[in-house]
Amino acid sequence: MIRFYCVILFVLSSFVGQAQTLSHEIGVEIQAATVSTNGGTIGGAVKWALVEDETVAFGPSFRYQYLFSQNQYLGTESRAHLYGGGGFLHYRFLDWFFLGTEIEVLKNPYRTVKPQKEWKLTALLGGGVSHDFGAVRLNLGILYDVADAVSDPLTSNPSPLSSGYFMQVKNPNNPNVGKYIPLIYRVAFFFPLSR
Repeated sequence: MIRFYCVILFVLSSFVGQAQTLSHEIGVEIQAATVSTNGGTIGGAVKWALVEDETVAFGPSFRYQYLFSQNQYLGTESRAHLYGGGGFLHYRFLDWFFLGTEIEVLKNPYRTVKPQKEWKLTALLGGGVSHDFGAVRLNLGILYDVADAVSDPLTSNPSPLSSGYFMQVKNPNNPNVGKYIPLIYRVAFFFPLSR
């Protein structure tokens, strides 16, 4: 895991020499999916963005989320922490939209299939709305977890982000059974540090 972070820092440090042509932003992402009296997840990510020509933003990210559940009927409770880091690349266009990818390695609290596999790769692709309001840039996006989509649920642990999946495909023969599509929403605020 330390090697992974060292590689990211090395790649990003190679861009520091070009810092004269890049602007900088700090991003705060909010993740609050399925919060209810039965449980949910609260947290988000911090991102440092190098922005080139106001169109390409890239940099490292660090994520922390607190997951909780409670079943009042059975009297059971559980709590877990999800954390890790990675990097992102966003292409902003027409001053209103973005396409992007985000790759993170996260400590996985869902180790039901392989308990020894503590870390899980997430590879997200997607896009959404991205607009500069002067003091802040707002990003609203929907991303598809490609790494979770191609993994076999019988031989690998579920994604640590699976509690945030929001779209389900129902089984027509049994409406109470279905499968979640690995789509996740993201809300982020980027604050310019330099122009």
